[in-house]
Amino acid sequence: MDRIPKLIAGLTGAAAGVFYRVDRHGPPLPDGPVIVAANHPNSLVDPLLIFRCSERITRPLARAPLFDRRLLGPVLRALGAIPVYRRQDDPDEMHRNEEMFSAAIDVLRDGGAVQIFPEGKSHSEARLAEFRTGAARIALQAEESADWQLGVSIVPVGITYSRKELARTAVTVRFAEALKCTDLKELYRADPVAAAQRLTVRIVKAIRRQTLNFDHHRDRTLVEVSEQLYARQSRRVPWRRRERLGTRFPRLQRFAKGLDWIRRADPEEHRRLTDKVERYAALNAELGAGEGDVPPRYSLLPVVKYVLVRGTLLVLGLPLAVAGLLLWTPVTRLPGFVVRRVRPEFEVTATIKLLTLLAGVSGAWILWVFLGYLAGGTPVAVAVALLAPLCGLVALRWVELAREVSEDTSLFLRLQGRPDLRRHFARLRSELTATFRRLEKRWMEERRAGDDTRA
Repeated sequence: MDRIPKLIAGLTGAAAGVFYRVDRHGPPLPDGPVIVAANHPNSLVDPLLIFRCSERITRPLARAPLFDRRLLGPVLRALGAIPVYRRQDDPDEMHRNEEMFSAAIDVLRDGGAVQIFPEGKSHSEARLAEFRTGAARIALQAEESADWQLGVSIVPVGITYSRKELARTAVTVRFAEALKCTDLKELYRADPVAAAQRLTVRIVKAIRRQTLNFDHHRDRTLVEVSEQLYARQSRRVPWRRRERLGTRFPRLQRFAKGLDWIRRADPEEHRRLTDKVERYAALNAELGAGEGDVPPRYSLLPVVKYVLVRGTLLVLGLPLAVAGLLLWTPVTRLPGFVVRRVRPEFEVTATIKLLTLLAGVSGAWILWVFLGYLAGGTPVAVAVALLAPLCGLVALRWVELAREVSEDTSLFLRLQGRPDLRRHFARLRSELTATFRRLEKRWMEERRAGDDTRA
């Protein structure tokens, strides 16, 4: 019976890994009973990313109405998903959440793993929503049912997307060290509500450390541009290199904290800094520099190496890429067509795209294999079954590399004969970097002064 959930989780997780550029960080899930508690920015895609990044099958808790969907319901049941009855879905069904708690506790007592999203809803807010106490209550009740000998691990997970509605954009999934709750035994027996609230606070703090949180969506753009500029100007990252979101994450988080501090400490300085960064970002966008920024200069040897390496990759991959494009281009256009026709809410746009793409790829693959069998029997069908996905993956990588090379080449050509423009960018970067360093020094001095006061 375990094979079917593993197969479904593997396929859907792999689909999410193709749809996005996924970056996983953190330790593996521990053995024994586990609750995976994650933030919830992207509807049904979030559980798929947990599948993609976990070494174990984690049974999801899902909204009860989803189990009534024609295609989704059977998949959720096959995965061993547990229905959650929310007031906004059907107030008359709320009493059935006792079944949900019992089912989740049974999974944990059997040494299994469940995944839950304590925010209780998918959302696009710039920061975490208010957490419900469900994950904490499940953990505490499970421990109480086993006389506090179960050893439940609660693994906080932060999921951060660059642009969740677009395919092949970056997402980082960050697993924190597991939390325990056995120290809350006496408090739970005296006051279960207080114990659940205290454990929920721990979970919130742990997930916040694995996510980016802002007061406004505008702040995220400001932080991303500032971090990218600072990292290159400080020579921590080579010019034109596109870093993974997970690699940038610690710097982005530090910049986010600094932005929050400067807004509170000196609103006027915050306004001036925001104006400067936005002007720099506008100039960058006008040149089409993308994620790589505008280099202060181009040296001959790096340019030659770039042309040779990427040119060779593009030439070698061209035959398979062409085959992949011919086979799969109609399928890749299908999600956009469906979204335009259905016009779903923003929160489920990525889910609709991913599920449409998964269905389209599956149907097209079966069609290509069947046509291969008609054309040449079993040997041709097997060859098509293996080569069609391979060509598709090569085409995907080839197109992304071609776009990157096109962006880099266009920028290179625009900057030729324009040393004044490069000097202008260099001057702006120097000014902004000096401002960042000055503010960082001031921030650290204030933090030290605060620590000394508390001591």
